[in-house]
Amino acid sequence: MIKHYSNIMNFILTLSILATLATASPAPAPASALYGCTEGLNYCGHTLLNMGWPRDNIIDDCSGRPDWLTANSVDNVLFHCTSGDYLTFIESCNAPGTCVDAGSGNSDYCS
Repeated sequence: MIKHYSNIMNFILTLSILATLATASPAPAPASALYGCTEGLNYCGHTLLNMGWPRDNIIDDCSGRPDWLTANSVDNVLFHCTSGDYLTFIESCNAPGTCVDAGSGNSDYCS
């Protein structure tokens, strides 16, 4: 009888641990950590989009952005990847196509 009770208690303890693990969720990572952003480099919006960033995540992870900046207007905008893997607004390039993708490992720029 005692062995049966011990087995039941072990089973209940196991279920309790599994339930705790199933409901625990880690803190969400910033989008930049999910899609890639090298600290210290500048990125055109269209470069971030080509790297797989969703438009809304570019806006959500951007600090210092002007009110006019929306998910639909990020293509020709220059962003800086900061420590902590977040983006900061640098500037809007003057005309469409003037934000230049400088290639992997280099900062993009406005021409």
